[in-house]
Amino acid sequence: MRATDRPLTPPSRRALITGAAATAGTLCLAACGAGGDGADKSTPPSELSLTDVPVGEAVEVATASGEEALLYRADDTELVAFTAVCTHMGGKVTPEGTQLRCHLHNSVFDAATGEPLSGPALKPLPPLDVRVQGDEITVG
Repeated sequence: MRATDRPLTPPSRRALITGAAATAGTLCLAACGAGGDGADKSTPPSELSLTDVPVGEAVEVATASGEEALLYRADDTELVAFTAVCTHMGGKVTPEGTQLRCHLHNSVFDAATGEPLSGPALKPLPPLDVRVQGDEITVG
């Protein structure tokens, strides 16, 4: 009997569950990962300058160790940074003007303080160190 002559048998329950779990994991990673489009939109630490951060806005940046972070510039002299990991369930937080939003469960944080404004997150985003030398900014 050749392999093509064998009767077809349905996949086992284990094979179906394993395949479904793998598909679900892949979909979750795609949706919860780098902003949905797979592109890294953070500015590398070695290339970050004051001109990259408009006054009154938050931007995605990378820390000195390569971690994702959010940097907010309140005015010409005040810069604050927070981790880009939501305190609710670890989703990615992205900037939206003066707010930071986790699209996983829609938590919203104040970009100037990291305090939660709405959503299920109850704890503020952890702050990160910010150093400015001349025009160059280092986070982390």
